Amino acid sequence: MTNYTEFGAEARKLMLKKSITLTSLAKELGISVTYVSEILKGTRAGDKYRNKIAEIIGMEE
Repeated sequence: MTNYTEFGAEARKLMLKKSITLTSLAKELGISVTYVSEILKGTRAGDKYRNKIAEIIGMEE
């Protein structure tokens, strides 16, 4: 997966496997889809949300 950090690539794989969309993830986190995408790509740190993202998609960080 291009342009994703290691965390982002793993998260996207799990999201695809579990049919979790960026939109549904963003809604659950209460943030924008753009912000979620930027966290996964590493252009925004998103330290506040990384653990929650991992928890929601069932990822061991």
